[in-house]
Amino acid sequence: MRFKSLQSVQEYLENIPKFQSKGSSAAKFDLSRFRNFCDMIGNPHAEFDSIHVAGTNGKGSTCNILASVFQKAGYKTGVYTSPHIITFDERFRINNDVISSDELLQFFNTYIDIIEKYELTYFEISTAIAFWWFARSSVDIACIEVGLGGRLDATNIVDPEISVITSISLDHTDILGDSITAITREKAGILKEGRPVVIGELPMEAQNEIVEIAEQKECPLYTIGDLNPEYIRPGHYQLTVDDRTINISSNLTSPIQAKNMAVAWQVCSVLGDKYGRITEENFISGLERVNTGFGRFEQLVDGKQWYFDGGHNLEAVKVLKESIKMVGNTENSTLVLSLMRDKIREEVMAEFLEFKNIYYYSLDLERAATFDDIKQWLPKANPFPASDEDRKKLMQDDFDSELVIFSGSFYFYETVRDWVSTFALNQ
Repeated sequence: MRFKSLQSVQEYLENIPKFQSKGSSAAKFDLSRFRNFCDMIGNPHAEFDSIHVAGTNGKGSTCNILASVFQKAGYKTGVYTSPHIITFDERFRINNDVISSDELLQFFNTYIDIIEKYELTYFEISTAIAFWWFARSSVDIACIEVGLGGRLDATNIVDPEISVITSISLDHTDILGDSITAITREKAGILKEGRPVVIGELPMEAQNEIVEIAEQKECPLYTIGDLNPEYIRPGHYQLTVDDRTINISSNLTSPIQAKNMAVAWQVCSVLGDKYGRITEENFISGLERVNTGFGRFEQLVDGKQWYFDGGHNLEAVKVLKESIKMVGNTENSTLVLSLMRDKIREEVMAEFLEFKNIYYYSLDLERAATFDDIKQWLPKANPFPASDEDRKKLMQDDFDSELVIFSGSFYFYETVRDWVSTFALNQ
């Protein structure tokens, strides 16, 4: 098989089961096949330094913060995150550039026979592309986001300079376990013998578990407590370092980013001997403008209080509600929700009940929750209009001057962007 265009690559990828639509049935939690594949293509992941970042929430933002700082310090920096929101190439970035169509074609045309021999999953293919591209581009360092869990994630074949666990809460319980302790053990599977680890603000039972695992593996452990990360107001944060206050101005606006910044500071401090060009000035200037991608409390239309946020677990929904406080309040706002069925949890649904109005939209995915699935948890919810005309009327009339939050899944983002684009064209 040979590919003549990026479209043919995309068609090939579309026919591979994806976690977003199929859930755990699309995954193969066994690293041996992926290790063997990478060995066949020359173990590209061993050719560059890496920072490996796991966590229930915040891992993508932390990767992007670190990448921005390292780039500002003059290092050629790769970033691998998932899932993509709009286009596949978003997953792969070196400094501010995504992978090119020609490079994607080259990868598939070079390795398609081996990909099929080892029956790689969608995520394994994606991870292999990142490793291959970063190696052939000779990056100085790459920030690698864990896809799911840690221990059996395809990214876990890297031998990183440092491991990071940003946060831990209940999520993907059907795969990772139904307790904080079980989930912590899966995420702590990224710890490597003797390599340092930085952790964010974690539940005490999670922190205790990681302390024990770090001691067993002789991993130096660093926390963020002494940094006293503070959110001052949108775009303004503070860290406390050696009794000094460091003021940070950033395009990041969510309160939770203060903790992600603290994690990044600790990573840079620990790696300071090897990456000495990262000064305090570089750290501060690197945070002025961070490429965080789409869908993280993103204002959708200038002049309207319409926001998208992909929060879909308890911790993320609480962070979303903190972000809402910057522009209004939950009790007076409208929620347009779309969820995956495996994300329905009583404590999460209870958080949504605070919204004044709730609409529900079911995506055309096998994993997607239906209106009937959520109605028992959100009795005041109404179906979001299916017809273009009814939807346009609702957005023009009822939503025009309202604070509206579109949320529940990053897979909802593209649909919402289409609605907003259509709305804007009709103004």
